[in-house]
Amino acid sequence: MAKWIWIVTVKNNLDNLAEDFGGQAQMSVSDSRKIVVELDQDHPGFRDAAYRDRRNTIAQIAFEHQPGTPVPDAPYTEEENHLWGVILEMLQPIHEQWACREFLAYWERINFPSDRIPQMEEVTALLKALDGFSFEPVCGLVLPKTFLVELKRDVMLATQYIRHYSKPAYTPEPDVVHEIVGHGAMLVEPRFVALNRLFGEVAEQADEVVTEKLIRLYWWSIEFGLIKENGNSKAIGAGLLSSIGELGSIDERPHRPFEPEVMEVTDFDPTAMQPFYFCADSSDAAIDVMTQHLESLME
Repeated sequence: MAKWIWIVTVKNNLDNLAEDFGGQAQMSVSDSRKIVVELDQDHPGFRDAAYRDRRNTIAQIAFEHQPGTPVPDAPYTEEENHLWGVILEMLQPIHEQWACREFLAYWERINFPSDRIPQMEEVTALLKALDGFSFEPVCGLVLPKTFLVELKRDVMLATQYIRHYSKPAYTPEPDVVHEIVGHGAMLVEPRFVALNRLFGEVAEQADEVVTEKLIRLYWWSIEFGLIKENGNSKAIGAGLLSSIGELGSIDERPHRPFEPEVMEVTDFDPTAMQPFYFCADSSDAAIDVMTQHLESLME
């Protein structure tokens, strides 16, 4: 179940770097403490030496970063900044039809730049200006509990790299598009901020059994949750809001009632489009029922 969180922090645990969680990118550390991102052969950037070098450089930024200090800028190229704009253009009409009203409202208020990839310090400043979360860099996979506990202190562990330019609509791992587009706007909406924070509070004291439940609950709600607005399906989940391919097809798959007791025992495949979604009657209903259930897990 650990492989659902596609990113890993290595700041305090180098032994976890070589562990394979089933993703298409792994990390290794040389004797000189240099991070090497090892891409699978079917990764779009596998044969692009310049892209791989840049991934290593960006991973090194996360590896060397100390929490609470400014995050150095990632060395995005002109091509990658252009790719960011292309992806936003592709997502805009899909968002207009399928994104929840909270996302649309806060995306407009935050006003991320569209002509270049915003740097992590810039993202944090924009979110904090609206009482939202901070972003801190990681360079690969992170154990789910580590990721979830950070939410308690209003921190989203996030990657800085962007997908390969050859496939703008596809990424085998969560990239900066997923982090900023998928999570960013929802991490300033007060009710969703509180819900994410509650996930962290529960995770901090959770045993292994409860942690497994939290993983599934987070996946089916924060990552791939749906709600209804005026009878129409809308996405609240970051995995959907950042997906060019999947967001526009959410009505082509079955919808199940938004029931945490069912969600927490329902497995998922992080490498494929979801075969179904859990859908609530409204965003308020989704937040209320999930909040009540999370609080019950602490009793």
